[in-house]
Order: sequence, then C-alpha cells, then structure tokens
Amino acid sequence: MDSNAPANSSPNYISIPRRPCAFRPPVKKDQQFSETPNTLVKASVGKVGKGSIEDKRLANELKLLGSEYTRQMNSYKIENNQLDQAIKILKNYEQELNVMKLIDKWRMICQGGLSYLLNATMLKILKIGGYEELKRKEIQAEKRKIEYQIDDSLRDEMESVVESEEFRMIPEEDQVEYKKRMEDKVEEMEAWKEKALSKLDEQIKLSAHQEMTMQELAQRLKVDYKLVFPE
Repeated sequence: MDSNAPANSSPNYISIPRRPCAFRPPVKKDQQFSETPNTLVKASVGKVGKGSIEDKRLANELKLLGSEYTRQMNSYKIENNQLDQAIKILKNYEQELNVMKLIDKWRMICQGGLSYLLNATMLKILKIGGYEELKRKEIQAEKRKIEYQIDDSLRDEMESVVESEEFRMIPEEDQVEYKKRMEDKVEEMEAWKEKALSKLDEQIKLSAHQEMTMQELAQRLKVDYKLVFPE
C-alpha cells in the first residue's frame, strides 16, 4: 500500500465529492430595515406579479386605507381653518360690542347735556319776553345787516368808482354805460332785499306761540341732532 493513500482506503471504499460552500456574512441588527406601509405596499405589489390573489387584495386595501387617511387629514385641515375664522369673528364681534357700548354711553351724556342747556335757555328766553320776542330781535338784526349790505355798502362802492381818476379818464359814453349797469345792479339787489325781508317777516309770524325745540338748539350749537338722537 502506498504511504500517501488515505488511512481508510480499502478496496470497498468509495470517495464522495464535496460541494463548495458559499460564505454568507451575518446581517447586523443596525442593517435590518423596519417595515413601513410603503414597503408593505411595494412588497405586496411585487408579490402580485407572481399571481397571488391574497397579496393583490391586501395591496388594494392598503391603497384604499391611504386614500381614506388623506381625505380625513384634508377634512381636519378645513375644519381647523373654519375654527380659526370663527375665533377671529368672535373677537371682532366682542370689539364691536365694546365700541357700541361706548357710543351709547357718549349719547347718554350728550343727551343729558343738551337737555340741561335747553332748560337753561328756555328760562333765559322767558326773561326777555318769550320765544317770539327772541325771534323778532334776531330777525331785526338780520334785516339791519341786509340793509347795510345793499344800501350802504353797494352805494359806497359805486361812489368810490365814479369819483376815481380811472373812471374820469375813460370816454363819456363808456361812463354813461357803466353807470347804467351799476344802477341796474342796484335795482336787482333792492328786489332781492325786499324778498329777503319779506321771508324774515314770515318767520316772525311763524314763531308766534312757539317754543325752542331740541332740534333748533342743536342747530344753533352746530351739533348733529341725528347723531345724538338716532331715530
């Protein structure tokens, strides 16, 4: 026997050939990937191609579930925006209520002040002879003002123009024409004065047996009556 032959070699020994073993390194824990809905869907879709009916059904259910989640999230966003808008409206409404309360308080103060002034004014009017006498004095003063503007002021202006050097230097025909225009203007103003005085006399008649009202007092004080006393 050859010394290089295997120890168990014998006439009945049959040698069995061995397959080469491929080395597979172990997978570390940090290299393992966690399963997610996306990976599940991809894995399920991959299996569908192999003809698995169960995996196909699972993939469809996952798609429907994802669509439902998306729809719910959008619905919640819309509701959240609506709630934000409602909160803003409520805050603005509270501010408007506070402003309205301040306006009502201001009106009450103004109404009380005007009522006091009206009573005090009516007492003073009684001391001078009544409301009709007050209107007569005011209208007489207005008449004197109108008569001064028409009679004195306008005529003084005409005289100053006629006696000026510039007027004397213009031709005599132009002087006559200018005087005629001035006289026509005086006549128009006289007619206007008569109408104005007639209207004032009518006011005296209308003031008989009348008293001063809150509207008239507000007008004299230049106060907006409708703002203080809304209808």
